[in-house]
Amino acid sequence: MSRGAMVLAVLLLSCRGRDQPEEQAPAPPPTATGGGLADLKVPDVQYSSAPADIERGKELFTQKGCNACHKLGGGKLVGPDLKGVTARRERQWITKMILRPDLMVKEDPAARELLKTHLTPMPNQGIAESDLMPLLSYLKANE
Repeated sequence: MSRGAMVLAVLLLSCRGRDQPEEQAPAPPPTATGGGLADLKVPDVQYSSAPADIERGKELFTQKGCNACHKLGGGKLVGPDLKGVTARRERQWITKMILRPDLMVKEDPAARELLKTHLTPMPNQGIAESDLMPLLSYLKANE
């Protein structure tokens, strides 16, 4: 199988959570009025160093299929290596990218550059606000 076909197969089969239904509901609009990043209500999520939160984040990283496109050390897979992402990017930026990658690649210059480099847009995985803290904490623990 060619490299291109293999990458396509990984994207089509793996970039969705294993526990999600086949059809994923479209992401809700950021607000009732706007529609862009400026209107996106981003929760102020803090990092946790609690082992249980980090472990939950690791589980979510796998359940949501993040590991199909991202490594935490070892270089690029389909998307960028996320080791140290919390040192390279602001927490609010990471939160926006997790919540609404579709808006980020349309409106954020850094996200557009990542798309140019990696050639594959990050799918919206429908991450719940309650899952943000453990996910961010897991990423922070892998700095």
